[in-house]
Amino acid sequence: MFTQTFVHLFNDVAQGVKEKSHSILKNLHSISAATMAAKLLTFVIVVAVFPMTVNSMPRSQEQTGTAITFSKTNPFVLNLPDKKTSVEIGQSRHDAEQAQVKNWTEVNGQMRPVESVSHRDPTEFRPVYQAAAQQFGIPWQLIEAVHEVETGKSGSTAKRSYAGAQGPMQFMPGTWRAYAVDGNGDGEADITDVTDAIYTGANYLAKSGADEGRYDDALFNYNHSTAYVSKVKTIAYEIGL
Repeated sequence: MFTQTFVHLFNDVAQGVKEKSHSILKNLHSISAATMAAKLLTFVIVVAVFPMTVNSMPRSQEQTGTAITFSKTNPFVLNLPDKKTSVEIGQSRHDAEQAQVKNWTEVNGQMRPVESVSHRDPTEFRPVYQAAAQQFGIPWQLIEAVHEVETGKSGSTAKRSYAGAQGPMQFMPGTWRAYAVDGNGDGEADITDVTDAIYTGANYLAKSGADEGRYDDALFNYNHSTAYVSKVKTIAYEIGL
């Protein structure tokens, strides 16, 4: 009898606790939802009354109108600026430097613009070959043949080979500095001037043995190639050497 009474009493207490717990949880959910709703409503009211600006840093007069702001009517919509930024594609510093280098050439150890190279070309080159040959004691046909093989007997030019040889007679800058001759008498030995180049070529060939009749040695010294020596000699003999 006592046991049954105790069981009934325990069941009543448990049922009461269960109902009380459900009531408390229900009230907590209601309070939490109401609190969140109140906070969200407060946030929306504050944003609507005080529009937000993303870019708060000072702006110069040139930057006026470029700020990004939130819409007053809808705080979640951005007002993007109408001003468009233009992008100009220009020449890179590397390209500018390369373009400048291509327009310069070395003359007597100094860099000079190609445009400033003088073109005091004679109308006929043969008298120049002959005058240079007489001065340095070598056959003029040899000079003409070298000029033909090197650049096709071109006039004043700043053309440069892949190896770095320059001018009508294709001298390396170091060789030019050692043997340069002012052939036209203007006070300057210019590697790009055809007259200066012909006289310098004659000087170089003579110093290499051509003034002693050692044509093969002189030509091989000019260009270290037996094929080159044969080609120049063939042309020289065709001219009348």
